[in-house]
Amino acid sequence: MSSVVVVANIAGGTYKSTTAHCLAVASVEYGKKVLLIDLDPRAELTFNLGYEKSRETILEILQGLSLSQNNDITTAERFDFIGADSRLASFNEVNALKTFLSSLSTRYDVVIVDTPAQIDSRLAMALVAADALVVPTSAAIHSIRGAISTLKVDSAAKKFILPIDGFGTDQVKLFDNAILIDAHIPFTSGIDVATSQKRSVLSTDKSSDFAEAYREAAYTLLEHINLF
Repeated sequence: MSSVVVVANIAGGTYKSTTAHCLAVASVEYGKKVLLIDLDPRAELTFNLGYEKSRETILEILQGLSLSQNNDITTAERFDFIGADSRLASFNEVNALKTFLSSLSTRYDVVIVDTPAQIDSRLAMALVAADALVVPTSAAIHSIRGAISTLKVDSAAKKFILPIDGFGTDQVKLFDNAILIDAHIPFTSGIDVATSQKRSVLSTDKSSDFAEAYREAAYTLLEHINLF
């Protein structure tokens, strides 16, 4: 079975979609077969990757459409991707994602799910399916508050905090209920450049501190979920 990694923080602006994308690319670099899913009705990840006009999205999949070449896109960065659109906001069946992922059997080593920046049915269905929950968190008050609230949502997933620029020892003390990933993601202006090219910084600036930090984060996460 695939390991399901959900990336979530109900506070906006926390590198959530960036983290999902970068973990997918880094996991591919480590030789893993990866499926990245956008489960956010705002579909920002889908837009950033250049697939917002796909005819079939995760909504059709959750409604029972089989995964095929029409809706499972293999990206230039070598992970498979299923996008979203605004219609997903009206879909509320919390077990649908888990049911779909169970049908994939051993097709992927890891499935990474990007989620909305709010507590809603989409986040609930992601957490029902999750083996691991990764919460990107900076030192900003809204990010910390969002992370604490996210970790309170009921889930059997193993919980991780991913430190983002500014997160330090004072913040670590607030999260004794989660595993601290031993990588620290620095701020970079390279995200905008990468987004304009529909790629991650791991592809556009491979040797940057930002890219290396995400590789370290992915390695640690893959170890914890027994994929190394």
